[in-house]
Amino acid sequence: MDKYIGFDIDCKKTVICIVQKDKKDIYATIGSDVESMKKYLKEQKKDGSKVHLVFEVSGQAGFIYDYLEGVVDTITVANPSKMTWIFRTAKKNDRIDARKMAVLLSINEVPSVYMPSKEVRQWRETILHRKKIVDKVVRAKNNIRATIKGHGLKPVDSGSWWKKSNVFWMRCLSEDAGKLWHIQLSNLLDEFDLLQNQLKRLTDYLDIYLSSKPASRILQSIPGIGPRTTEAILAYTDDIERFSNYKKYCSYFGLVPKLDESGATRRLGHITKQGPSVVRWAICESSWMAIRKSSSLRAYFDRISCSQRVRRKIAIVAVARKLLCIIRAMLLSGELFNEELVAETLELAA
Repeated sequence: MDKYIGFDIDCKKTVICIVQKDKKDIYATIGSDVESMKKYLKEQKKDGSKVHLVFEVSGQAGFIYDYLEGVVDTITVANPSKMTWIFRTAKKNDRIDARKMAVLLSINEVPSVYMPSKEVRQWRETILHRKKIVDKVVRAKNNIRATIKGHGLKPVDSGSWWKKSNVFWMRCLSEDAGKLWHIQLSNLLDEFDLLQNQLKRLTDYLDIYLSSKPASRILQSIPGIGPRTTEAILAYTDDIERFSNYKKYCSYFGLVPKLDESGATRRLGHITKQGPSVVRWAICESSWMAIRKSSSLRAYFDRISCSQRVRRKIAIVAVARKLLCIIRAMLLSGELFNEELVAETLELAA
């Protein structure tokens, strides 16, 4: 007999609902720790039943998944943002949510979330951590510039504010005890140095890890695609075989238009922007470099933009989507970037 178990997990408790064919639903409440979950699931298997578990995705979903994977027959991690539209109800509490997941699991209608391995999840977390540090570096630079400009000063040398001579000048300025705001500038510069050191250490670590991935050489053969874009795409793609076509691949990264269709009316809107934003940001940034280095991609960009400035952003998103299609084909075939083949393909698509 199959048991379909829904876990509604919060920080203090786990509410459980067990759904079985031709039997009354069973409810229970246990602790939110994985040991309590494991013990409860083992009890449910003692009668020889097949146990199928489902719970909503969360920050600790990966840890729970790894810990309980060998205890039950199947584990499904549900996407709550999509599940509410399938099984809506006017009432909502923990028991209803647990039962909702269990019932959907029993009819194989749970909108599931792909759960990568622990190594891939940690790789993704490290990539996101680096992106946050980059954002902090940008914020620190802006604060330093604003502080100096606010007192009517500007760097001694023209060009970048962050060349060695200008940074040295800022340091000297921050050591002038005669100015009341020098301590503010000193702290901002210390923060900037700390973030720069963290960024360098993290970047070196990611570069070493990326070099162990054979597919990195394939992706970096594309003009404009560097190590940061490569690692983001590989980490979030994980297994390219799970995407049966290029439409699903582009949709996963949120680079397909929203569709509003009713009767004879069919409208395409802005891109969905679903999925990992770090990949979407990286591939769009790389697209600006790609159209400079690849004549075929530049021709495709010009054809979409129609030489109109207001259409440049639309065109670059189209290039980013086309790059994802190319990347999927390269990962499946294992071939390097071929400018002539890409040009021929884009001409046929025109």
